[in-house]
Amino acid sequence: MKTRLLAIALLSATAATLAHAQTFCSVREPNRLIREMFPESTGFLTEMLEITTENATKLPADLPFVFDRREVTRHPLHVVLRQGEVIGYVQARTQATRWGLTEFVWALDSRFNLLDFRVQRSREPGATSLASSPLGRNLRGLNLTEVRRRWSPAWIEELQTKNGLPSEDRQLVEAAVAAGAKTIWLATEIWKLPAR
Repeated sequence: MKTRLLAIALLSATAATLAHAQTFCSVREPNRLIREMFPESTGFLTEMLEITTENATKLPADLPFVFDRREVTRHPLHVVLRQGEVIGYVQARTQATRWGLTEFVWALDSRFNLLDFRVQRSREPGATSLASSPLGRNLRGLNLTEVRRRWSPAWIEELQTKNGLPSEDRQLVEAAVAAGAKTIWLATEIWKLPAR
């Protein structure tokens, strides 16, 4: 009986750890999302890349995001291909918002410019409006340098109003842009992926 209880406890702990880790790094439906965001793709590869405690301490103060301690782990990055040529990248990033954690899936082009995003999971009342707004299209083509240069409360407010989102969704807009910036920073500064 003790062995059985010990096995159940170990399985429960492992499942809880895996479920918790998934919150911070997994694209839940990569086939569907990659087809949506890259209709010209012919496939993708998945690379497991790591965020270490040392990486997280290298974060410059002017970047609009922080790392949660639970993000210090391995993360899948989907490398999107067209006939064997890299045309972009897709990764899930999580940001804290008013109602808890919001998961974004960001697509970058092959030169690490913002392309588009999806809200994967959120308890935010405005998440559906954000997901159907033109925010992703309005950020398309921005690189990390441009996001850093523009970042300010006034820019976030402008994005929120320009995209027809109510003022209470400003933090959600900020989280979406921060998740995109985090995706670029990890790919270029931490994982040192080459632009194509």
